[in-house]
Order: sequence, then structure tokens, then C-alpha cells
Amino acid sequence: MHGDIWGLLLSVALIVTCLLIAFLISRYGRKAFGNLCPEIARKVVHIGVSNWFFIYCHVFETDLWPIIGLAGFGVINAVMNLSGGLHVMMGQESTKRNWGLVQYPISIILLILLRHFGVGDIVCVGCGVLGMGYGDGLASIVGMKVRSGHMPGQKKKTIAGSVTMAVVTFVIVLVLNMAYRQEIAFSRTLLISALAAICATFVEAYTPLGLDNISVPLTIYLIAGLMLL
Repeated sequence: MHGDIWGLLLSVALIVTCLLIAFLISRYGRKAFGNLCPEIARKVVHIGVSNWFFIYCHVFETDLWPIIGLAGFGVINAVMNLSGGLHVMMGQESTKRNWGLVQYPISIILLILLRHFGVGDIVCVGCGVLGMGYGDGLASIVGMKVRSGHMPGQKKKTIAGSVTMAVVTFVIVLVLNMAYRQEIAFSRTLLISALAAICATFVEAYTPLGLDNISVPLTIYLIAGLMLL
């Protein structure tokens, strides 16, 4: 229980810090980032909060309190989005895009439940959470900054963004498995990391209704779980 209390406190500190940085960027970063300012502010939260995995992995003692905390974070995000609070904080006019911040904690809860019931392990959780946070977050920024064509049949997903998603996901799955699963052959780690990167990239590009914040972590999680077979 002692670790769970510390975990909740550190979680709140991380979220508040990310939201504060996002607010400062949206309020004062227009000169530096131009039209990218709202997107960068939103992705600061997206990427920053994904580092919560390390709190979950090394501080929390049970799964109950992380799930309660994530559910609370999701409810707060939903209320803020409906009330316009996220618009003020992020400078993001599209409430539809802000719903991604509501889906995010939902997806992490699903990963924790899968792990809790014996499907995958804590490394899979890390691959899913960090892969979505850094992969999708950086892909969005690069896709808006770098001029390139679009993915086939897609008007919003660029090739530059998708390549970024693939590279970042590959690195994250590879590094996490090398750090936490040292008993697994490196060739197997390389193969499954590449498979996770390719599948996550296409799932991120073609998931309908803006539900990629749920579909991508689940995809990475399940493929990372192949390491255990």
C-alpha cells in the first residue's frame, strides 16, 4: 500500500507537470512554434504522460490503484473537454482531437487488465504505453512539419509521420525488451520489434473514428506478447 500511495502522488505530479508545460506552450509558444503550437501542446501531454509506465512498473504495488487513478484521469479529461477546459489549456479548437486524451487512459487500463489476467506481462504494458505515447506523438509533429505524400487511401496520415511512427515504435519495443527480457535471443527481439512497428504503423494510419489511441497500444501489446511464446 505504501508504494501505491507514492505511485498516486507521483502520477499526479507527472500529469500536473505535463499539463502545465502544455498550457505554457499554448499560451506563450505561438512565436516559436507558429500554427504547430496547439498540436505540440497536446503532444507534450500525450508523450509526457506515457512515461507514467515507469511509475507503474517500479513504484505501484498493485493494479487496483493505478486503474482507479487512470479512470479518474479519464473522467477529468472528459469533463474538461466537454466544458471547454482542454481547449483553453491546449489552445486546441477541435474537441474531437482532444478526445484522444480521454481514450488514452482507457487504453492503458485495458493493457493493465490484460496483464492482470495473464495475457502478456509488464513489458508488454510498457511497449504499448510508450509506443503509443512517443510513436504517435512524434509522428503527428513530424507529419505536420515535414512535407511528404500521404498514406494510400488516407488524407490525414502522411508518409513522414508513418515512418516516424514505425521507427520510434521499433526502438521502444527493442529497448524495453533488451532491458527487461535479457534472456530472449536478440534475433527474436529484433524480429518481433520490427513486426510490432509495422503493424502499429498501419493500425495507427487506418483505424477509423479516431480510435487509434486504443487500437495502437493494444496492437503493440499483443505483438510484444509474442516474445513470451
